[in-house]
Amino acid sequence: MLLLRLTAACFLGLLCVSLPAADKTSERAFRMGFTGFPHDITLHAVIEARKFCRDNGDIIAHHIEGVAWTECLQNKPFPKKRLIDWKGKKEAGTKKGKVYLAISPGRGSLQLLEDCQPIAKELQGKPYDDPLVMKTYLAYCRRMIEIFDPDYLAIGIEVNDIYKDAGSDVWKAYVGLHKHVYKALKREHKDLPIFASATLHNMLVVRGKKRKEYVDAFSQIMPYCDYVAVSYYPFIQAGTTETDKALRWLSDSFGKYNKPFAFVETGEAAQELTLPSSGQKISGTAEKQRQFMIQLLLFAETHDTKFVVWFIHRDYDAMWDKIKKYVPEVFMVWRDCGLLDEDGKQRPAFSIWEKYFNKSLK
Repeated sequence: MLLLRLTAACFLGLLCVSLPAADKTSERAFRMGFTGFPHDITLHAVIEARKFCRDNGDIIAHHIEGVAWTECLQNKPFPKKRLIDWKGKKEAGTKKGKVYLAISPGRGSLQLLEDCQPIAKELQGKPYDDPLVMKTYLAYCRRMIEIFDPDYLAIGIEVNDIYKDAGSDVWKAYVGLHKHVYKALKREHKDLPIFASATLHNMLVVRGKKRKEYVDAFSQIMPYCDYVAVSYYPFIQAGTTETDKALRWLSDSFGKYNKPFAFVETGEAAQELTLPSSGQKISGTAEKQRQFMIQLLLFAETHDTKFVVWFIHRDYDAMWDKIKKYVPEVFMVWRDCGLLDEDGKQRPAFSIWEKYFNKSLK
């Protein structure tokens, strides 16, 4: 299912940022784009998604979790289904646009890429820094670079959650893997920006010493990241959703590295949503989404930012109705984050996006 590739974002009006302040320049230095994620499992939806991404973005994000461990270990071809899917992803881009590729070895244990052979016995249960695991993941990264020819590469997705969810020992092993792969790939592709992403919202949910602990852990790989790359979904940040404070904290905490920022995936809910089983509520509104867009793009304009990827361009109610019996309920939470609603109607946040996108790219 396409939705299984989703990763796992209070009112924002406390800071009143006026649109004219964001329009002082007719140029922008950062790219803007989407993932190409369709709102339905139909050919029409796929075509619509590709057109929207081409018309309203100059970067396309390919988000691929899991690894073909056995195929890369044994130097065998990738499954045909994956190659067909990736061919479709590549066709969603444009000649003038850039390509951001995000891949991941897993979020605590070795994750298997969909449709691939089971993980070979030689790798099962091994930590990230096992020599054979590191060799295999590096081989996978090399093959993915060859297939996608990316302009930006994440070799880990939201990796700070490894420390949060799996503990310090697993995190230490991931750090070893990350360093090994980063160094090897930079020798071969010195001009390719390589990094791993972190969840800004999850860093901000915790407070005090625990937050410092999470930040210190992620900082261990910052010398081996070319960008400060974050995913940010304010609605996940329950109880602490003041975007201005979140972005200020991001700058204060990571500006010392003197590296560009990248919002590798982001979005905000535009409708109220209640998860049926858990009763969890997301108090999204179109105005919250609009305010978030203003603050997000103003940050990108006033800080050294390479790109902003809005993960979902259109609400996927139609897709959700077809797959909700077969996937975890948590995948519902991003459903209403589109700049277009479920009927394809533009939300107010889209006009903010459009004003920035229509600026000349430096």
